[in-house]
Amino acid sequence: MREELIAVGVDYDEVLKRFMGKEDFYLRMLKKFLDDKNYEGLKQAVEQKNWQEAFTHAHTVKGLCGNLGLGGMLEYVEPLTEEVRSEPYNEESIVSYMDKVSVAYDKTVEVIRSL
Repeated sequence: MREELIAVGVDYDEVLKRFMGKEDFYLRMLKKFLDDKNYEGLKQAVEQKNWQEAFTHAHTVKGLCGNLGLGGMLEYVEPLTEEVRSEPYNEESIVSYMDKVSVAYDKTVEVIRSL
């Protein structure tokens, strides 16, 4: 399990400190990530070019990834959040980051589901 999480960018030792060394608690919180709808909202907002809504969802996803130590996603959702924070919007850059977030999200979800 640890190796799979590290493979998707989780700094396992660091994130476990955040969860007071309670691996079972961390895993429960990690599995709740699967129920969160902000990634889908982000994807839809980017498709619709609704940049304000995209910012709200991106910022929330960024916070979730930060709290859960999902570094593979955080690497791309952080700059995406900045891209949709304010005008002028660079649509090409936004779409590029969203594509990278999507790949990282799919890999992360696959690992979480396998735990």
